[in-house]
Amino acid sequence: MKDILIGENIILRKAKESDYKSMLENVWSDEEIYKWMLFKPTLTESDAIARTKRSIEFQKDHYAYFIALKATDEAIGLCAINEYEPSKFEECGICIGTKYQGQGYGKEVVTLLLGLVYNELNGKFFKYGYFIENKKSQKLAAYFGFEFLNREEIIRPWDGTKKIVEQCILSKEKYQNKK
Repeated sequence: MKDILIGENIILRKAKESDYKSMLENVWSDEEIYKWMLFKPTLTESDAIARTKRSIEFQKDHYAYFIALKATDEAIGLCAINEYEPSKFEECGICIGTKYQGQGYGKEVVTLLLGLVYNELNGKFFKYGYFIENKKSQKLAAYFGFEFLNREEIIRPWDGTKKIVEQCILSKEKYQNKK
């Protein structure tokens, strides 16, 4: 497992126990984030401490990261990928706190994840999904040249809300040609 990916302004790294404060403030209690996420809100310090501990354990054997500012190491989001079939990967969520959006960090996250998948894990395909009403995420997929794959309806587990997820795919060949 690769423990750290370093970008120009951000670092994708494994969680630390001390991250609970910044994750609670920047991500887990941010109501604007929850309309786009599958996970349940974390609203108390004790729940944030427990969630950080679960994240640390999960990250030990998964390509899952906290997104931290390179300059300060403050955790501002999270992301993960999964190999769902040999050489085929998918993002399992990319989340950046509202006050850190619109600064290019999403592009950096996807760039780092694509580099990991195609340059280090020898992936052939990368799937990216988003709720269809999430225009920022749609724009990010278009920027990288992801192509429409399918749409599916899901029920968000924590609140029973029906959501439409659009999945897109980017081949290694298309990724390399765009670079």
